[in-house]
Amino acid sequence: MADRPNVLVVMADEQSWNTMGWTGNPAARTPNLDALAGESTVFDACYTPFPLCCPARTSLWTGLMPRHHGVLGNWRPIEPRLQSAGVAQAFAAAGYHTHYNGKWHVPGTTPDRMGWADTSAIPAVLRGQDRGRYIEDYRAWAGERGYTFDPDHIENLTTSDLAALRERPYATSSVPLDSFLETWQCDTFLAGLERRPADRPWLAVCSMNAPHFPMLVPSPYDRLIDRDQVRLPESWSTGTATKPREVRESHFARDFEALDEQGWIEVTSHYLGLCALVDAQFGRIRQYLEDTGEWDRTVVVFTSDHGDMMGAHRLMEKGHWLHYEEDLRVPLIVRHPDGSQSRNANFVSLVDVAPTLSELAGVRWDEPRDGLSFASMLGNDAAAPIREYVTAETMLHDGRPGGNGDPFHAADWQYPRDSLNLSVRTAGHRYVFRSHDEAELYDLAADPWEQRNIAATAEGASTAALLAGLLADEVADVLPDAAALVRKGVTPTDGSAVPASKAKGTS
Repeated sequence: MADRPNVLVVMADEQSWNTMGWTGNPAARTPNLDALAGESTVFDACYTPFPLCCPARTSLWTGLMPRHHGVLGNWRPIEPRLQSAGVAQAFAAAGYHTHYNGKWHVPGTTPDRMGWADTSAIPAVLRGQDRGRYIEDYRAWAGERGYTFDPDHIENLTTSDLAALRERPYATSSVPLDSFLETWQCDTFLAGLERRPADRPWLAVCSMNAPHFPMLVPSPYDRLIDRDQVRLPESWSTGTATKPREVRESHFARDFEALDEQGWIEVTSHYLGLCALVDAQFGRIRQYLEDTGEWDRTVVVFTSDHGDMMGAHRLMEKGHWLHYEEDLRVPLIVRHPDGSQSRNANFVSLVDVAPTLSELAGVRWDEPRDGLSFASMLGNDAAAPIREYVTAETMLHDGRPGGNGDPFHAADWQYPRDSLNLSVRTAGHRYVFRSHDEAELYDLAADPWEQRNIAATAEGASTAALLAGLLADEVADVLPDAAALVRKGVTPTDGSAVPASKAKGTS
């Protein structure tokens, strides 16, 4: 086993592709990840299959699209047959030591059931929902240092934090950096690495909570970002005017409609400050691996579960309705010990990450999966693409993103009770099918900020029909009735649409 590499996955939460120096953001402060990108293969076209935490993370570890794994919203439980499945089981069976640290968000199972032998900083399960930041060990540790968090709030918020966030959607944390969650979590992760067996390779995950909402940022990261360097998205100026009704009326628009331009710059600056905090923790992990001689024996991956609209179309956050570039495109950096480097524009999906890691580590993983290995692309600019396009699929049961943690099987989807949003991203276009609203088609060469919907125009009709066919073929194995609607381009005209105001709630 001595020739098998270690595998490290560091994952941010809700971090969009365009948040780092290496992706061209002039305001970003990410020196550690920029350095990693300079010695790795970076993937400029990695997309999440569902822009929401639980479904995306389940796809990451199972290699399955949401319709196949059952987590069709936050806290919808994984299909029972998959409760003890996933890539970590394969690594464990191959003799790897496995360690998982931080936000879990694979509902209906636990890290140990899915093959993670050692765990740390795992969130508590409250009322059937594992809550990313609600880590009981951390809350006890912070309490010993004099910080009292609201016992009824799922976030680690003090009374003063809550008061500040009621005034505006960003604030400086009352908890200093040395006691902040990400600092503590990185400490516990490094302690977990210290426990690794000396005679076995390891698979380790550090799953951060930042830069997920709320935009509560410890000093000095609250002021780290130069506000003069922050550039709001081009689509900020047009807002939601060109978007479907369910987007215009969603809380993603309503909750932030009072923000003026400077307010949006402040929110963005706090978000980028949290991205910088994640970068700093990655730097600590790298330093530890270099100091222990493990760095050059380790495959290193940095990615995120999904992005955040962060002002695009004057929207914030992520969810079922937001099939747009800012939410769906995520960073992906893969460093191999052989030193291979490249920058790759081929499409890959988060479902492809686990199959790639198993191939790189020589780990046999026989479970059915939708993901495809992109190992051949590492360091190889001429490698053939594994995908001509990527898709995302989101659905709601009776208008509820997660319900009360009740199961929702894709095969039980019914129109019009349930809603379905599907999207496909090709080299030139994005097409979005909405079962309860109008379809969208954007010509990304002419309209990279997705401001002009041409789905219902003569110029877009043939492309819309072609891409609708691709989506229908994609989901027909589980959703044949929905596929028929997609092929027809059906949109509601009978008042059956689920009101956008009914469907609220993400995490």
